[in-house]
Amino acid sequence: MNPVFTRVPRDRMSWSVLVAPLLALLLSTGLVLVVPSSTASAAAAPSCRLSRTLVPSCPGALSGAFIAPHSGESPAASVSRFERESGRRASIVHYYYRGDRLFPSTAESRSLRVGSGRRILFANWKPDDGYTWRQVANGAADGRLIREARHLRQNWNYRTFLAIHHEPENEVVAQAGSGFTALDYRAMYRHVVKVFRAQGASNVVWVMNYMGAQKWATQPWYDQLWPGRSYVDWIAFDPYKTAGLGGQDGGFSTLVNQYWGATSWRGAYRWARQKHPLKPVMLAEWGVGERSGDAGWKRDFFRGIAQQLPKFPALRALVYFDNDAADIAGNVSIDTTSQSLQGFRSFVRSGAVARIG
Repeated sequence: MNPVFTRVPRDRMSWSVLVAPLLALLLSTGLVLVVPSSTASAAAAPSCRLSRTLVPSCPGALSGAFIAPHSGESPAASVSRFERESGRRASIVHYYYRGDRLFPSTAESRSLRVGSGRRILFANWKPDDGYTWRQVANGAADGRLIREARHLRQNWNYRTFLAIHHEPENEVVAQAGSGFTALDYRAMYRHVVKVFRAQGASNVVWVMNYMGAQKWATQPWYDQLWPGRSYVDWIAFDPYKTAGLGGQDGGFSTLVNQYWGATSWRGAYRWARQKHPLKPVMLAEWGVGERSGDAGWKRDFFRGIAQQLPKFPALRALVYFDNDAADIAGNVSIDTTSQSLQGFRSFVRSGAVARIG
């Protein structure tokens, strides 16, 4: 089914309002309405709606991806290819931006359209390009912020995930005055949110996107990155299961809570639930590589998600990183082999994925 996302703040009309009069007419005239059993089951199922902050009301997580385009592909063509391969519509399409480039572009807007509805844009933006975090917090990039806020309000007035400078941990310079302390990051994030709100960009759903790696999470300044409850709608992490990133032992549960050794840190999901229990959690990037000597490992990893996801009730969005040449991670595309693709198809068609639209 095509996911449908309406323009803010229009409400969708209940399907029953449209169907009930037609059904009454058919019954009154003695006509018999024959509905295939699969359609009848779908019609009887409760509608899965999205909250103001894009949390699905039904079980499972929203599914989507960053899709690295093949040579010569437009954004729309790359999304269509990904969906053909995976066998399911993507609810979220993830793009990365920096600096003055306004988003989404016209070409990207086309990739987000699904008939009369829309896929959800997940924009990951570094507004500090050319500035320190402290300079942005102090207003140096306000012209850039205002232009983007107005662009989103006027040209893409749909609910949009927006992360501000994702994975800041490995860029922190802890010395006071560096412009890149954890507190400088927090101040920058808050300032961006304030400017957007002042410009009336009420369609933005704010994402705090951590790397979520133990190396940084155990630093004394880690908690200082947090912008504050009123500035964050979702918490996100970027875990991988590859030989070069995180290792390849265990299944989906170990991806969500990667950690090692004797430490107070027991994984990103546990940290989020302990520190910020009211916030939904997403994997803003996640990728799985092939395991040397085990041709079916990646397929089985994908297949196991449906059984393991219920252990993580706050995990409401899974945004894959579909790239055959990712930095460090390598080839984590969904179709590294036919078996891998088979496993991914099993995952997106399972109860792990929220059925919206």
